[in-house]
Amino acid sequence: MSGLIGFLRAAAIGLPVLFAASVAQAQSGPPTAEELAAQIGDLKKDYEKRIAALEAQLAGMKARPPAAEQKAAPASRPSMRSGDNSFNPAIGVVLNAMFVDRSDEEVGLPGFQLGHESERPEKGFSLGHSEVTMSGNIDDKFRGALALGLGAHGSETEVELEEAYVQTLAGSGLPDGTRLKAGRALWTFGYLNEQHAHGDDFADRPLPYRAFLDGAYNDDGLELSVVLPGDIYKEIGGGVFRGGDIPFGGSETGREAWSAYARIGGDVGRNSALRLGAYVLDGEAHGRAGGAHAHDEEEDGHGHEEEEHAEGEEEDGHEEGHPHAELFSAGAFTGDTRLFGVDFRYTWAPTGNARDSELILQGEYFHRSETGSYTLQEEHEECEDPSPDPNNPHGHEVCETHVDEMAEDLNGSSSSGWYAQAVYKFLPQWRAGMRYARLSPPSAAELDNDLSTVSAMLDWTNSEFGRVRFQYNRETFGETRDNQFILQYVMSLGAHGAHSF
Repeated sequence: MSGLIGFLRAAAIGLPVLFAASVAQAQSGPPTAEELAAQIGDLKKDYEKRIAALEAQLAGMKARPPAAEQKAAPASRPSMRSGDNSFNPAIGVVLNAMFVDRSDEEVGLPGFQLGHESERPEKGFSLGHSEVTMSGNIDDKFRGALALGLGAHGSETEVELEEAYVQTLAGSGLPDGTRLKAGRALWTFGYLNEQHAHGDDFADRPLPYRAFLDGAYNDDGLELSVVLPGDIYKEIGGGVFRGGDIPFGGSETGREAWSAYARIGGDVGRNSALRLGAYVLDGEAHGRAGGAHAHDEEEDGHGHEEEEHAEGEEEDGHEEGHPHAELFSAGAFTGDTRLFGVDFRYTWAPTGNARDSELILQGEYFHRSETGSYTLQEEHEECEDPSPDPNNPHGHEVCETHVDEMAEDLNGSSSSGWYAQAVYKFLPQWRAGMRYARLSPPSAAELDNDLSTVSAMLDWTNSEFGRVRFQYNRETFGETRDNQFILQYVMSLGAHGAHSF
């Protein structure tokens, strides 16, 4: 490097001298010694300044890290859209399993229909609910996603199509901030409904989601959302749906339900944020029925034992004196159902970095109003003693099957439920949380008590792909107490989408 600097110095001094000499020879007379010395002195001062500037530039190039040069090199390459995985979809698997122990065997939500996803987890070891997901950009205007749920119910494994939708991307031709989603999806209603259950802060969904939505509302339909311009986050939207999923069911026209919502939020100070939302989901139900757990228990070989146990518990007072409770739990509903909801979510990072420490406060309130009728049909046999009859020479019993029907017409029967929870990350890998949930049965069910659950959880997150959680629930209805212990793991393989705010 010193040789290069010397060469530059000699060239900078020597070339001007040679140039000055050639100019002097072209003149009519040779310059005097004093004139030549003055010219050389001026040239040296000028070029020494230039040499100093070149040396400073060279020193800066030597001090620059090689990585910076490598980062600058790709600037001439064609740019790629961030997150663009067209023709190379992101594929992932979420494994969710648990061990459950509880003190009370009664399964159900008195006064509410019970589906697969609203059941409590099976006692003992179970695979829970795992998922296989695939998503990616279709082109520069659309994105698609597919999610298959793998659920273990009794001795059988059920494959469920949870999501299969396409949605528009920015630049699709719609106005800025506008998005259109079509297909089957976890639609916008409350906070938890949009996310898969494995992303929850607790091992099970709170009581209102189990009672009103069978865990989550994922119907077939179309939804439009608009994020309004401004410094504060503001979103409005709505959709039209088939109406084939709870809280509806038995769609006749294929467009039985609709929704609307509005949300607002933003930063609160430097280290916290808040979001509020209001929602409505309305539609027609045609023979919406519950009681899915009874079918599974019979397939598992324990149906008679469970039925006898449940009858015994009813005799002990669980639903004694309340015949309407069975009508609302096991009957079929036909009519209009409207579900209102509000939610809030507040996050605070004490250190300014949510990866180190974070407090999350969250809650939702649901109110359901139904106008229509519940019907319940029960079959029983009546047998007569054998009597001398030429048509019945062997004297066998003659039995007849009778069908009894119970019905209740409703005009605005209401029910409600809410939950509130707090989750605190006290170390980068450790969180603790508390949740309280309460559920008020339909007013026409004539049940005197609300159902409530207190939950406490502690989880350890080794990375964004793996979490182990311990949870305790105390479920209360009247004089009934159920202590539940849950040990759960949630592990992700492959692509894993980021969770929403």
